[in-house]
Amino acid sequence: MSQYPPNPNSNPYGQNPSDPNSNQETAYGGPPSGPGPNQNPYNPYPNNPLAPGTNPNPYGPYGQNPPTPAPPPYNPYDQTVAAPNANYNPYVPPAPPFPSPGPSAPSRRGPSMRVILIAVIALVLVVGAIAFGFVSYNNTQQSNTNATATAQTNATATAHANATATFNAGLTATAIVSNFPFSANLKMSDPLSDNSKGNAWDSTDFCKFQGNAYHAFDPQSDTFNTCVATKTDFSNFTFQVDAELKSGDGIGITLRGNGNQLYRFMIFTDGTYNIVAYADTTSTNARLLTNGTITPTPDLSSTNAIAVVASASTLTFYLNQTKVKSYSDPTYAHGQIGVATYDFTNSAEAIFTNAKVWLLL
Repeated sequence: MSQYPPNPNSNPYGQNPSDPNSNQETAYGGPPSGPGPNQNPYNPYPNNPLAPGTNPNPYGPYGQNPPTPAPPPYNPYDQTVAAPNANYNPYVPPAPPFPSPGPSAPSRRGPSMRVILIAVIALVLVVGAIAFGFVSYNNTQQSNTNATATAQTNATATAHANATATFNAGLTATAIVSNFPFSANLKMSDPLSDNSKGNAWDSTDFCKFQGNAYHAFDPQSDTFNTCVATKTDFSNFTFQVDAELKSGDGIGITLRGNGNQLYRFMIFTDGTYNIVAYADTTSTNARLLTNGTITPTPDLSSTNAIAVVASASTLTFYLNQTKVKSYSDPTYAHGQIGVATYDFTNSAEAIFTNAKVWLLL
């Protein structure tokens, strides 16, 4: 709100009336009716002419100032006017004096002997490592080659060994078939030191184990005694026993026995032998199958291996693995094995050990 009351004579829409108090002719005089030749009609000081060439102010002494010209359009590529440096000092001190050249740098020396020695050692180590690697590689390759050759050689040797073994096995089989005991199938091995092998040898006053051997006795003249393994029963086989005649006149073996029915092979001290088939205990019913003489005359007081190979009806007898006689008889096909001794005029005692039986195919 204005602090002053409104002017009652103010007309906002019309021209203000002239000031009644104005005096056109003052002590200072009114303005001349027209300007002089050198006067600025808007100069309040008419007596002060304008300097030649001065343009009068067209807006009068109280007119508006001429409009400020618009700035030129912005050009982003115009050079920026640098602000004045507040720290700018127009005084520039003189440049310092150019320094005098110092002592010349020492001349560069060549590498020392220590450096050269280290370089030589490093070179030797590198060359040595390369040579070692090359030698190791060659050795490895040679080892691999040798290993391969050895493996091939071993494989070849193994193949040859297998072939040889097979061939030898064939030869062995042929030899077994062709030679005593004619079988590799060992069925019984009894040292005859006792009855622990389960063959149940007779155990009487005339058949007994003594001193780790089996003894057969016959005290009556012109008779024989047999001692049988009662729990044996063989058909086609080889039977061998070590025999020694302690006293008496004969020593031998029995086979395919069944009580009093059996085959008996007996060798006498004079070198003769016989093969008899018994049907009972009497000699009346005994059949002499064959007999003969062994040359040279064996020493029955020493240990001799007496054996028989029974194959079907063929019976082949051996002394110390030498064939004595072969004979065929179909009377008995299987039965027990045993040992025997004979007394013509002297009480007989025979000692037996190492009884063995091989089964024939």
